[in-house]
Amino acid sequence: MGWFVVLLYLIHSLLLFHFPSYTFSLCNPHDLSALLLFNNSFTVNNTIVDHYHPWYYHCPTNVSSKIVSWNKNTDCCKWDGVTCDTMSGHVIGLDLSCSMLQGQFHPNITLFHLTHLQQLNLTLNFFYGDIPSSISHLSKLISLDLSFNYGGIDPYSDELGMAMRLDPSTWKKLIFNASDIREIFLGGINMSSINESSLSLLLNLSSSLVSLSLPGTGLQGNLPSRILYLPNLQQLTLSGNVNLRGQLPKSNCSSKVFGSL
Repeated sequence: MGWFVVLLYLIHSLLLFHFPSYTFSLCNPHDLSALLLFNNSFTVNNTIVDHYHPWYYHCPTNVSSKIVSWNKNTDCCKWDGVTCDTMSGHVIGLDLSCSMLQGQFHPNITLFHLTHLQQLNLTLNFFYGDIPSSISHLSKLISLDLSFNYGGIDPYSDELGMAMRLDPSTWKKLIFNASDIREIFLGGINMSSINESSLSLLLNLSSSLVSLSLPGTGLQGNLPSRILYLPNLQQLTLSGNVNLRGQLPKSNCSSKVFGSL
């Protein structure tokens, strides 16, 4: 593989020598197109940052949307929030947290065409609507954070009405396809239709899951106690789910599990 890196370097050097104005772009063309279409499907809303969204206290001071740096004529691997594989140019990380993005998720959202994504962070924006089943195309995910998106309205007054929603079918596909996922953060997502049977699917992640955060998601029914025995689970947060029932085992659960139940 070392010879391939040397070859790329030589090609890059020759291009710069013969074409001084040439700019080498690492970004994969397919991923570039998917990012641009995703960008065009949402708006940046600066007017609701301070007025409606209490979680913005957790965002950096003088926060600005990361997508303002996105220019189709530049290498997408250099855009704010984008991380690429240095060999293939595929986008493997996307962090658009605190970016003031607003809009509804649609079934044909191109974000989920980024099938090499390993880390996806969309927390603290204003997305709403059903999370499409195409999220399961992200089979290489290691970390997923969609928490605290409320469509630009006050979450305290509307509860889960304008939150993003995750149905059992999409949940099942995500768990089975992203079988190496280590971190799942879905705080504030409407998961009220996810029952005990659906939660039990997390047992399929026994070899990978480290952090599970589902506060204020409207979970109800019984919590499968076997989740507490997942061998690698270190953090579990289920606070704010007043209709979720269960009892912590007296012994034999993982001593590493901590968090808010």
